[in-house]
Amino acid sequence: MQIINEPQNALNQAIQGIQWAYPNLTWVPHTLGCYDRNFQDDQVPLIAGGGSGHDPAHWGYVGTGMLTAAIMGQVFQPPTPQEIIKVTKQVTQQRRAFFIVKNFPADVAAFTAAQQQLQAEHWQTGLCIVADDISVDNASLKQRRRGVAGTILVHKILGAAAVQGASINELNQLASTLVANIHTIGVAASGAHIPGQATVSFTLNPGEIYYGIGIHGEPGYRREPFQSSELLAQELISKLHLNFQWHAGDHYAVFVNSLGGTTPMELMVFNNDVHELLTLAALEIDFNKVGTFLTSNGMHGLSLTLLKLADPAWLTALNQPVTTAAWPN
Repeated sequence: MQIINEPQNALNQAIQGIQWAYPNLTWVPHTLGCYDRNFQDDQVPLIAGGGSGHDPAHWGYVGTGMLTAAIMGQVFQPPTPQEIIKVTKQVTQQRRAFFIVKNFPADVAAFTAAQQQLQAEHWQTGLCIVADDISVDNASLKQRRRGVAGTILVHKILGAAAVQGASINELNQLASTLVANIHTIGVAASGAHIPGQATVSFTLNPGEIYYGIGIHGEPGYRREPFQSSELLAQELISKLHLNFQWHAGDHYAVFVNSLGGTTPMELMVFNNDVHELLTLAALEIDFNKVGTFLTSNGMHGLSLTLLKLADPAWLTALNQPVTTAAWPN
């Protein structure tokens, strides 16, 4: 069951609900995009987006210290280049912008096309493609490299840099280093919901879990009966270890994210298991956030993101207070 009215009106009615709750967001007519009405246009605006259905991404991160604007498309579909351009031009008069994009072909194509059109109009632009997902394709075993929950950490750290006056070139350099140090993997016990559809993106047997699923409900790499949170943590951390090849004493940030249908108690039990395992690996955990940050519209599951704190300034940026709907200070 989904608590909506007419499915075709669900997105617009959700936006109206957001407007009531968060009047600091100004919505751009004829788009699913919004911007921070308190933005002073004295820094490079950070603009992100992608499909709807990942709430609170990305509208929940619009505000002082993170994103200047966010543009959503239909459920699990990116906005059009024209919508991206319209929102961007509404935000700033300085003819400069920096885009943060999750690594899905349609999203990258839409934002790249918008960037190219703006550049043809003599705008200065930057573009960061986040590819933190380390799940593998079940058939080819190639990494999928999708953009998932680690994208929110990019919003946070680049947002702090933008507030401090970073140029587009400086944001590009920071993003390049940062993205290489973020990895994420997820697990789910149910598929994702499309408003108005009775079926979910994939079905599992009772008591079964699926490792490596995607935020649009894409299939994972292995199904197995659920046994315990601790075993979930062991599987996800083992995959992350293969990618990071960490050493005792390395410094990390831990980011545990609900995919939409997971309770706070479940998240905290899992978070405790993660910390116990990383403590056994003798890692230094300097930052930990747990909550609902980037979802797959009702999916019962979670993702685990680790950020290697290769630069101490990143930890300072993560701890910097912001004024947004969805990032808890």
